[in-house]
Amino acid sequence: MRFMSERINSLFSDISSNYDTMNHVLSFGIDTLWRRKAAKAALLPGRSYRVLDIATGTGDLAIAVRKAAVSHSKSADITAMDFNLDMLKIAKSKASNYNIKDIKFETGDALKMKYMDESFDVLTSAFALRNFDDLDSFLKEAYRILRPNGKVVFLDMAIPDSFFEREFFRLYSRFMLIAGSLVDVGAYAWLVKSIKNFDKKRLAQLAAKNKFKNVKITNLTSGIAYLLTAEK
Repeated sequence: MRFMSERINSLFSDISSNYDTMNHVLSFGIDTLWRRKAAKAALLPGRSYRVLDIATGTGDLAIAVRKAAVSHSKSADITAMDFNLDMLKIAKSKASNYNIKDIKFETGDALKMKYMDESFDVLTSAFALRNFDDLDSFLKEAYRILRPNGKVVFLDMAIPDSFFEREFFRLYSRFMLIAGSLVDVGAYAWLVKSIKNFDKKRLAQLAAKNKFKNVKITNLTSGIAYLLTAEK
């Protein structure tokens, strides 16, 4: 396992028990709407399709994808993968509480996935890509395991584009640090730093470089969050 991966793995283990609560508090509950948008974007025209939720964390996006599929009378065969056992334990418990039995939870490394070529129709991920060691390697893997005409849907946070949105984010990030310090000062300082340092335009460029087409970034909630969609 890579040094950065070891650090991130430890960080998420430290905050796993408070992760969901803090997500809702720090986003004022809007993170639920963001995931719904991502889940809706993950819908495909066909009646059934295979979905891999990468770095699933506590499973919220995988569950949202399933709910979106059911509400549109579709059948989504969903695999939710993460390398953090503490987060996966919570994800499994959450799915059980919702009486959801058809999501497969598995351990795995997003930069070296165990799945065969062209295994999935849709790849999703929420709030994870900015913590990956090597985005280029990840996108190569994503392209490899995606079927022809398949789709990626990535939800995350980054610095907004406009001056006024960036000023709002500057104030918002202070709130995140203060609230996060009640749980784990170091962990939330790292998470805020990872948002500030992430370049969503570079992500789009890397996706195009790795042969993805129709790469599109859609800003959400004053640009604090965004959706990146692309097709193979």
